[in-house]
Amino acid sequence: MILRRATATVLVSIGVAAALFEGCSGTDNPGSTTRSTSSGTGNGTTSTGAGGATGSGTTGGGNAGGGTTTGGGGTVGPIDPGNPEAGADIKVTADAACASTATTGEKKPTDLLIMMDSSGSMDTVDPGQTNTRWINVSEAIPPFVADPANAGMMIGLDFFPETGGGGGNNLACTPADYSNPDVPIGLIPGMNNMQAMALGAAVMNRRPNNSTPTVPALTGALQTAKAWQLQNPTRSISVLLMTDGIPMGCTQNSVTNAAAVAQMYSNGMPPIKTFVLGVGPDTGPLDTIAAGGGTMKAFMVTNGGAAGLSQALADIRKSTLACDYAIPKPEAGTLDPNKVVVSVREGTSGNFIDIPNVVSAAGCISSPMNPSAFGWYYDNPAMPTKITLCPNSCGPLQITDGSEVKILLGCEPKRIPPPN
Repeated sequence: MILRRATATVLVSIGVAAALFEGCSGTDNPGSTTRSTSSGTGNGTTSTGAGGATGSGTTGGGNAGGGTTTGGGGTVGPIDPGNPEAGADIKVTADAACASTATTGEKKPTDLLIMMDSSGSMDTVDPGQTNTRWINVSEAIPPFVADPANAGMMIGLDFFPETGGGGGNNLACTPADYSNPDVPIGLIPGMNNMQAMALGAAVMNRRPNNSTPTVPALTGALQTAKAWQLQNPTRSISVLLMTDGIPMGCTQNSVTNAAAVAQMYSNGMPPIKTFVLGVGPDTGPLDTIAAGGGTMKAFMVTNGGAAGLSQALADIRKSTLACDYAIPKPEAGTLDPNKVVVSVREGTSGNFIDIPNVVSAAGCISSPMNPSAFGWYYDNPAMPTKITLCPNSCGPLQITDGSEVKILLGCEPKRIPPPN
C-alpha cells in the first residue's frame, strides 16, 4: 500500500498491537509495494535559483545546486494480514516541507483494571446455556490472561458488591469500599505467571450475592486507575466494567450517574477510559456508560457463553490500543511536538479528516469552537509522552472495522483551545 500524500505520514490500523513510525524527506515512489523502502528522485524547489536533488534509502536526501530541495523515494510496508497482532513494520516517506528526520515510535503499553459484577443475578442460567453467567465468566478469564497476544499487559481485578457498609442488605455504597482491588494491577506474561493464577483463583473463589452498586464500584475503580496512572506515566490504563444488569441498591445509583462518573474521568487529567462488557440478555442501557467513558458502545455477550466472553475480552483488549500513541522519538535531530497533525478515517472508504489539537482532555467537551468535540491532545503539552484521541474521535474508529489513523510529522496542526 502506498500513501500518495506529500506529508510525513504514520499509518496505524486500529487494533494493531504495535507499529513503527518513520518519517523522512521525500515523496512516495509509486513503483513499489514492498515492506522495505526504495529509492526515488525529487525535483528541487527554489526561490532564488534552480535546485534539485536525488534521494535514496529510507530517509531520502541529496545535495542541491541552489535553493531549497525536496528529497525523494520511499514506500509504505503493508501490515501483515496473516498476523495483525504481530505489529508489522510500517515505513513511510514525506515532503521535506513537513519533515526532515527519520523517527521511531511505539504503541503505549495498555493495561486494564477489571471491576466485575458478582451480584446474585450472576448465578442465573440463561436460555440456551448450561452454566450460570458466573461460571461462564470464570471459564473466560483464564484463557484471556494466558493468551500470548496479551503478554506485556498489566491487569488488576476487583468485584462488586461488597458488604459491610451502611446500605440496604448491609451493602457497601462508597467508592472507598471499591478502591482496593482483590488482585492488584500486575503483569500477565503467561498462564504460569503468579498474576495470571491470582486472577483465575480470585474469580473461582468468589460467590455471587446481593445487589448491583454500579456507581460506587465504578467510581472506586476509576479512582484507583487514576492513581496508578499517575504513578506509571509510561503506560496507559483503562477500567473494564463487567456487569449483567442495571444498577440496583445504594442511593444515586443509576445508569445516568454511572455515565456521568465515567465521563468525568474520561475527560480528566490523566484521562481514564471505561470499557463496558454486558453479560446476559437483560443488561439495560450500558451503551450510555460506555459513551460517557469514551468507548462509545458496550461489548455485549447475551448468550455466547464462555467462548463469547473470551472473544469479547480479546476485542476489548484490541480496542484499548486504538486511542493512545507514543510520541515518535527522532533517530536524528529533534522532532517538534508543536508540528504534529492527526488524521482519521472511519471504515475502509472515504477520506481522511484532520482533527484538531484541542490542547487537553477538557477540549474534548463540546464548545462553540468545537461543537463536535473532535480532536486529540498530549498527556503533557510541556513534556509529551503520548497522543490521545478524544472520545468522539476515537470511539467511531474502535467500533468500525478498517478504520485508520495517520500521524503527520512536521506539519502545523489546527489548534482549538479548551473551553473556559
